Parts: sequence; C-alpha cells; structure tokens
Amino acid sequence: MLIPKNLLIKFWDFDAKMDAERLSKQDFPTDLVEILDVPYVKNGGKLQMLDVYYPKGTKRNKKLPVIIDIHGGGWFYGTKDINKNYCLHLAQRGVVVFNLSYRLVPEVTVKEQLQDVMSALDFISKNLLSKYPCDKNRIYITGDSAGGQLAAFVPALNSSDKMRKAFDTENPNIKIKAVGLTSPCPYLEPHGLMKFYLPHVLGKNWKKEKWAKYVDFNKVLRTSKDYPPTIIFTSLADVIAEGQAKKAYKYMKKQGIKAKYDFALNPTLMHVYAVLDPDAKASVKAIDNMIKFFNKNK
Repeated sequence: MLIPKNLLIKFWDFDAKMDAERLSKQDFPTDLVEILDVPYVKNGGKLQMLDVYYPKGTKRNKKLPVIIDIHGGGWFYGTKDINKNYCLHLAQRGVVVFNLSYRLVPEVTVKEQLQDVMSALDFISKNLLSKYPCDKNRIYITGDSAGGQLAAFVPALNSSDKMRKAFDTENPNIKIKAVGLTSPCPYLEPHGLMKFYLPHVLGKNWKKEKWAKYVDFNKVLRTSKDYPPTIIFTSLADVIAEGQAKKAYKYMKKQGIKAKYDFALNPTLMHVYAVLDPDAKASVKAIDNMIKFFNKNK
C-alpha cells in the first residue's frame, strides 16, 4: 500500500513552511551578481527556470569555474529558492553557479525530472557559458538528497547513448569534471519502507519502462564511461541518506572511480546540513572541502 499522495503533499507543505522560516533567519551574501528566473525550456513552466550567480566585479575576460546545483525535496517538493543561500555561498568562493528548478512529483516522474535537468544543461551549454564568465573546461555538478540522485545520474547520461535513449533526454555536450553529492539518495529501488514512497516517484507502470533497470544506481555506474571524481557528504545523524551514501561510495571505489567520503561524526549534523545552514562552522568546512576537491580535479 502506497502512502497517499495527499498525505505526502501535506508533509511537503509543512516542510515548505519550515524552509521559509529557516531562510528568513539567514543572512544572504550581497556581493554577487544575481540573474534570476532564466527559462531553460522554450514555453516551459515556472519550474523550468534557473538562476545565475557570480562575484561582483569579475573582469570581463576572467573565466571562473562553473557549478550546477540541483536542489532536494524528496522529488515532491522544492525550487531553486530553497538552495539559493547555499548557492550564493558557493559563488562567493569564486565560481559561477547555475541554480535550477525542475518539475515535481506527482505531476511528473523522475524520468521527466531528469529530462528537465538535461535540458537545463543543454541550455547552459548553448546559451550561457559564453554569456557569463565561465570556464567551459571546468564544469562541476552538485545536488542534495533527491537532487543528489538527479546530479549523480548526469555524468552517466552524458556518456551513455543507451541511457539517454531510455530516459529520452537531451545530449548537452557538457563534460562534468567532478561531482559533489550532499546526502544523496541515488538508489531508486522501492525496497523496505521506500516501497511505500518511491512508486510515486517512478510512476505507476515503471517496471515496464525502458529505464527500469537504472533504479539500481550500481547499474548506472557500470553504464557510465569514465564517471568523474566524486565527493560524497553525509553525517552521523543523516538517517535518511547515510546508508545510500556509503553504498554509493563503496561501489564507486569498487569500480575504480576516484571517490571521497566526507563523513561528519557530529551527532547534531543532520540530513543535508551544509545546504540548510551554509554559515554554520561545519557547513563552511564541508563547502570548502567540496571546492578543494573540485579544484584538484580541473
């Protein structure tokens, strides 16, 4: 028996109120250029938009590393706005950040969400990398929680014609140099308690879909050619994603993928802690560690 959609919607509505309260108490950086609500799909919806952030005073001929960020929210909830402060803090480190929204369950499934992400990357590649101070050779992707699943699939979709055909996505012609996953949930198999939740994300007849085998993230990693170096963040109190994060890390190492596991022992640090409060001491450390990891993989 599935969790009723109306209960899930009520839960995520409550989470939205919590996010609004959280963000209202935070200080947002103001030393950045912000270009807001750029549509990445022609005649698309209000969720098919992205923001661009980069440091004010960046010289015209300066080329900065690029980070593409994908917000979390259990596939049901969220927009780029819930990650805005986090993304602004990334941009403060001297990068161009593309912060994107995507359509949500139950109106769509994870297939359409991946289509949105790949369409956004295609639009960025064709229209924005040359418009803003972007180093086209240093592009990174991040995501948290459900956004971590979407971000984790991108390099495999980039490298696999079969996987793109299965999900019917764009080929954005973007080379991702490294991946940063915060409390990721990349495994989509509806096992255990998740069998009451994930079928909403996958769709009613998902087992008949061409992409059904990719619910196993290990299959995604095996499909990918030259999966990029990846840093994975989780924490002792990350009861939602710690198991999946560790599983993904171990399988990456088994496959010979360069991977780092950044595990915070502090019992007060919960799911996606660095995204929730980017000014906190532990969050600053995590963000700095991700930037250092990216800088080592140019």
